[in-house]
This record gives sequence, structure tokens and C-alpha cells, in this order.
Amino acid sequence: MNIPLRPFQSHFWPVEQSQLTLNLFIGLVLVSGQGQAQAQTPPNAVAAVLNRAVQQGSVVGAQILTSSGLQKPIRSTNLGFLGPDDQRRVTSESMFCIASCSKPLISAVIFALVDQQKLNLETPVGKWIPNFNQPRLTNGTATRSPNLRELLSHRGGIYSQKVKLNELQLRAIRDFRLTLEQSVDLISSQPLISAPGQKFAYSGAGYCLVGATTANATGKPIDTLLQDYLCTPLKMSSTTFFPNLREGASIATGGFVQSPPPHLLGKEMRLPLVGGSIHTTAEDLQRFARMIIGHGVAGGQRVLSPPAWKQYVSQPFKEQPYGYGWTRTVDNQKTTLSHNGSLPPAQASIRINLTTSNYQIVLWTLANPGNATLRSSIRQQVNSALR
Repeated sequence: MNIPLRPFQSHFWPVEQSQLTLNLFIGLVLVSGQGQAQAQTPPNAVAAVLNRAVQQGSVVGAQILTSSGLQKPIRSTNLGFLGPDDQRRVTSESMFCIASCSKPLISAVIFALVDQQKLNLETPVGKWIPNFNQPRLTNGTATRSPNLRELLSHRGGIYSQKVKLNELQLRAIRDFRLTLEQSVDLISSQPLISAPGQKFAYSGAGYCLVGATTANATGKPIDTLLQDYLCTPLKMSSTTFFPNLREGASIATGGFVQSPPPHLLGKEMRLPLVGGSIHTTAEDLQRFARMIIGHGVAGGQRVLSPPAWKQYVSQPFKEQPYGYGWTRTVDNQKTTLSHNGSLPPAQASIRINLTTSNYQIVLWTLANPGNATLRSSIRQQVNSALR
């Protein structure tokens, strides 16, 4: 159902409502003599937050999908436009960058490869990345190379984007004209901030090392491995690092201040930011979520063996809630896996309750990603609605 909303920047922001669990009839549409339409807010807490943000002009487009238990797969709720100057509507086929929510997907690929004995979580990555064979700490002291288990759980000693980065550190994870090999060369030139395994430091650069290690060990690019071990078996046909190579793809863009979103670079986009630039849809992520809930199986396809799944959803370092690509929390005897993503204008949130089998997937693009206060406010409202 498409409901025109009040205009923003001379556009009318539409709402496409297709989530089967929502009411088919959202509400009465009151049309004035001027032809303007006012719609009742969709009866879903998260959709209400983002619907209001679309009307106010702070969010450009969104996809929302929430499910209770292992009912049949449902359709996403779709709001807004693909871009501030693109009046094509967001549909269930529109691809959103999910930023750091890429990490759980990549981690699942790693565990699928470990399952087939093509990787070992304990092998030092220096075996596959020669420049990382003998890393040094910031004080010049030599140390060992981190392994995949440590990198996946952000204990590899790799620098964190949560603190101020130098020019090379930033370029390695934000210059999408680089190849993954070039990115890893820059990362390898930087000292470790701690000995591997010693300290938690959230690191997108660390996941680039994961991708390069996996590619070198298997002889296949990380995007190919993503397709082979996750997307193809789960029929996630709209999931890729490179949406710019998908002819006719519907890609949510959002606004931008200085640098355009990576896919607008066209053929110049070469970097798969391993833990931060997968593009997908809420309905593809639903397939992934159902595989997690199904203990490694979805749609009759096994992606992870029972032992691999058990380790994948575990907490490898008891002193931190972040595990293998997920934050793992236990509240009232309910275990939840969650991750947020932010690569402005792209924003994302995934939550999977392993106890109740509920899952929540929210993807949205910001109109003004440079407004950090507004960005944070929307995120807080989304998080509150997801509780």
C-alpha cells in the first residue's frame, strides 16, 4: 500500500507497506481539497519512528522487518525514497548498505569455511599475509601475529576507528578506490595497539585482515566466498559488496556531505570493506536470521554444522559481550545476538533472540549524515522501539 506523505524539499515521500504481520489497512487517508494526503502512522513501533523521521525530512528511506517466532517469512515494510533527488520508491528489492552489520555475515562465512577445514581459527594470519608475520607494538616491541579467532572478536590488537585515526589508518578503511590488498598493506604498516588476545578494541581494519586472510587461504575473493557459502545456499540474491556491478539495481543512497556513498564511485569502487560495506535487503537478512535461529539451517539448506553453529553464537572471551561478529547478551534467561551499523548515510540494526526466535531488522538512510546530533537521536529512538 502506497500512502503519500506531506512534502519534504519539494518531494512527496511515499510509504510502501507490505509487511504481512501489519494490518493490511494502515489507517484512513484524509485528503484535503488541495489534494494533500495525511496518513496514519504504521502500527509498528520502529516503523512509527522512521515514518515520522521520513515525514520530517531527517530520514530518506528505510526497510523494517520484525518477526515473532518461527512463523513463515514475512515481507518488509518500506518507507520513503531511494535518495534525496531520486523519487523512486524504496521497495523490498531496494539494497541498503548495512555497514558494520556486515560483520555477522562475514563471520558466518568464516565458520562455514572452518566447517569444511579450509580455515583454522587458531592459525596466525601472518601465514597468509606476509607483511603481518612479525608485527610490532607501538613501543617497537615485536609480538606475534593475531589469529582469526582474535580478529573476529576484536582482540587482534589492530587499531580502532573508535579513536582518532591517522591519515593512513583512515584511508585503509574509507578509500573505496583501493583494492583489499592495498588496504591491508596500509593496515600492516601500522603498529599493534596491544598484544593479540590481550585487549578488546573494536576494529574495522581487523576485519579487512580477516577478508584478506580468507581470500589468500582459499584463492577466492571475499565477495565470491560470501556468495558461495552464504548467499547462494540461503538464496540471498540481493546481497553483495558491489551493488554498483548489479545492472538495474535499486540502491538506497541517502544524502551526503563530502564523500559520496561508495557505490556511486561506479567502476572505481574496488574495496570490499569486509566488516562494513555489504549491501543487502531486509528480506535477504531475514533468510540469514532464520538460518541463525534454525541452528545453521534455513529453507532446507545447512550452512553451519551443529558444532560450528554452537561456536559461532558463543562468547569466546567471557570478559566481553562481543563474540564472533555479534554482541551476545543474556537478559532474563533470554540470549540475544545483535549488531548496529553506521557508515553515514547508511544505518542498520539487527537483533536475533535465540530463545524466543524473534528477529528485528531495520535499515535506513539519513538525509543529512553530517548532523551527528540528529543521527544519534534517530538511533536512540530506533533502539528504544526495538526493546
